[in-house]
Parts: sequence; structure tokens; C-alpha cells
Amino acid sequence: MIKEREPALERISVIAQVFWTLVSFYFLLWYTGIVTRDNFLENRDHLVLAIVIIPVWFTLLEMYEMGAMRRMQKYRTIVKKYVLLISIGSFVLFVMIHLFDFNSITGTFLMKFAILDFLVLGIQKITGRLIIQSFRRKGYNTRMLLIIADKSGISFINQVIETNDWGYKIWGIISDSPEVHNKFGNQYPIYPESADFAQLIDEKVIDDVFFCKQDFSTTTVRKLVDECREVGVGFHLHNKVLAFGGINPKLSFLNRQFFLSFRNTPENYVALKIKEAIDFFMAIVILILISPVMLAIAILIKLEDGGPVLFKQVRVGKHGRLFKCLKFRTMVTDAEDLKEKLMALNEQEGPVFKIKNDPRVTRVGRFLRKTSLDELPQFINVLIGDMSIVGPRPPVPSEVKQYKRSLNRRLSVNPGITCIWQVSGRNNIPFDKWMEMDMEYIDNWSLTLDFIIILKTFKVVFSGNGQ
Repeated sequence: MIKEREPALERISVIAQVFWTLVSFYFLLWYTGIVTRDNFLENRDHLVLAIVIIPVWFTLLEMYEMGAMRRMQKYRTIVKKYVLLISIGSFVLFVMIHLFDFNSITGTFLMKFAILDFLVLGIQKITGRLIIQSFRRKGYNTRMLLIIADKSGISFINQVIETNDWGYKIWGIISDSPEVHNKFGNQYPIYPESADFAQLIDEKVIDDVFFCKQDFSTTTVRKLVDECREVGVGFHLHNKVLAFGGINPKLSFLNRQFFLSFRNTPENYVALKIKEAIDFFMAIVILILISPVMLAIAILIKLEDGGPVLFKQVRVGKHGRLFKCLKFRTMVTDAEDLKEKLMALNEQEGPVFKIKNDPRVTRVGRFLRKTSLDELPQFINVLIGDMSIVGPRPPVPSEVKQYKRSLNRRLSVNPGITCIWQVSGRNNIPFDKWMEMDMEYIDNWSLTLDFIIILKTFKVVFSGNGQ
């Protein structure tokens, strides 16, 4: 149901869930004997963790939209989101207890807390939802709808009919579409578009009007909005009405002004910031851990032919920004000069140059490529901010110049060290399929997808399947 108070109710729901998380945390502290009424103030470990829980859980609940009153959200989706957000939150607490030596809180305790919190939050969410749905099925708190539709609005009408727990009832439909008449003519009154709209909403009990037509004029819509406004009836444009090129608009705000924004790139601000933080801290940790390996590789490269250890190549980053991508040198020092002579041997379609048994590759380089260890210096690029750990591979400028314009969308996110293509066969994949994979990554991006790709990358590295 469309209500102006929903954002406030969603925020209250998030605050309530943070409260229940704190209750779960302190209940378990009491139940396990870590905290009693006598020693509550003696050990401050739990107080610090409680303070950390509040912003962390609030951010995660907001990020996964667990305060939203989704009427069509499946129960398995709710369960999945709670598993993810509680796992991430518990990992943050796990890092805290090890960084600050909180001896009174153990990993076992955190595991029990995660399970208890999952049960408490899941039960309260699902129970509340079932209660609200039950009331709506009985006809309480319902709103009568008048829908203006063409055939593009059929799916929305079906959703309203099939989900009586939304709290909506269709009073009638205004449409000249034969498809709408054939499908719903026996269920609801259907009026022609020439009908007197003002008279309909004046004489009948109508709470909201939904406009679900893709072909319309602003003059017509303005007239409908004015006639609804005069009698206090809500008027709503279905988002598909303004869907251009298959992109649905989303409401955004800039300096207290709202805009309808069209994007087909990742836009979850909180999740993207978490990705940036993960990139930064993982790059630091990995560079520290692999520094002995990198030193050994550098010595081997130097001993083989005395040339430079690193290969610096200009690559294209986010939105066309140029940067120097770092790799361990795997080819002879004059590899770029030899490239023109070898163009006839190129095994990749499109603008990309790839040869499976490239004669320019050195003996050390062949091993580095097979294990993907040549990519290790790119963690420096991640630290600087030119790259991410996961993202489409950065192309060279000469390749980008040959792209079809639509392929430039792969430059709308930070390039990465690894990607779907990297863990799916690399050189065995045709260029068009490779580009399709990159677009698929951008369209379906999530922190979970990044995590899966990272796990698959480890498998590729340790199995030596790099090409």
C-alpha cells in the first residue's frame, strides 16, 4: 500500500531489529555466565562490542533493505539476506575480538550469537509479515484501485490479483487494449479511455489510480493528475511507463531535489563503499603476506635475462581513465616490438591480442602465467584505487578504440584483477562471450558475487589452470 509514512516505518523496523540484536547479545552473555549483575561493569569487552553492533547492524540492515515492507518478497529471500548480513556482522565482531584481545568473548560465543540473532530476527520478521498479511486477506486496511492500462500493464494487474495480502482491490480498469479486455473483461468493469475520468473517481470509491501505459502524452497525464489532486485521490505512474531502453527509472535526490535516474550500473552506495573498503584492506593484507613470494619472483625474473622485473602498461580504467597497470614481466624485453610480426597468429576474435603459446613468453613467465602469479603486483593498483580485486579486466587503449559503443559500458566500473572471464577459461572463450560475461557481472553485481569469484580464483591459481 502506498503510504507516505512507509520510510519512517522502515527506519523504525531497522532500529527495532538492532534492539533485538542487542537483546540477543546480552541474553547470551547472561545465559553463558560471562555477564552477571555483579560483574556487569567489571569487564568492558562486551560494552565495546555492543557499541560496535549498533552501527554495523544498522548499516547492514539498511543495505539489505530489511526494514522494507516488501509484499512480494519470498521467505527464502528473507532467510538468505539475514544469513548474509549476520555473517558479515559476526565477522566484523570476530576481527574486533582478535585485534583488541577480548579474552572474555570467544569464537564459539560469536557463532552461538549469530545463530540466536538469526532466529530472533527471522522469527520477528516473518511473524510480523504473517500477521499483516492475515489482516489484509480479511479485508482490513484495503484500498480501492482504478487502473489505466494497455497490454504492458497486464503483468501488474496480475500481481495485484494474485497477492491479496498487498491490501489492494481493483475496482475497475480503463483501457482500449483488446488484450486487457479479453483477459480481465469477465472479472472487472472495463471502461474506454474516452470515459469521463473525473466522473468515475467522483462517483465511485477510489483511493488510488495507477497509470500503466507505455504510450502517453504529458498533457493527458497532467490532466489526470489534476483531476485526482482536486478530490485527494492518489495518482501513481508505474515505473515501466518511463522505462527507456529496458532501464527502469529510480528515484534519487540531489540537494533536496528529486530526479528519476536511469542507470544500468551498480548503484547500491553502501555496498559499493564496503567493496572499496574490502579492496583497500585486502590489498594491504595480501601485499604483506605475499611479499616473500613477490621477492622470490622478482629475483627469478632478474636472473633469467637481467631485464626489468615489472611490466608497466597503460590501461583504460573506470570511465576511460588511463593508468599504468603493473604485472610481473613474463615476456622478453622487446615483446611490444614483436607484436606486429605475430598479429597473424592471434587466436582471439575482436580487438584483443592473445596467443596460447606466445613465443615472446619467457620460461619464468610461462610459470607465472599458468599460476596467474604475474598479476600479483596489481594489488598495488588496487591499493592506489585504480583497480578493484574483482571487476572486468582492464583493456589497453588500442582495444577500446575498436569497441562497439555499447561495449564501453564495461568501463563503467573499476577494472579488476579477477573476473568471471578470468575464472571461466580465459583464452578459450570467444571475445563476444567474454564481453557478455563482463556485462552480466555489471548487471548482477553484489558483494556475494565478488566473494564467489574470489573463491573460484583461488581454485584457478592452485590448480594451475591459468592461460
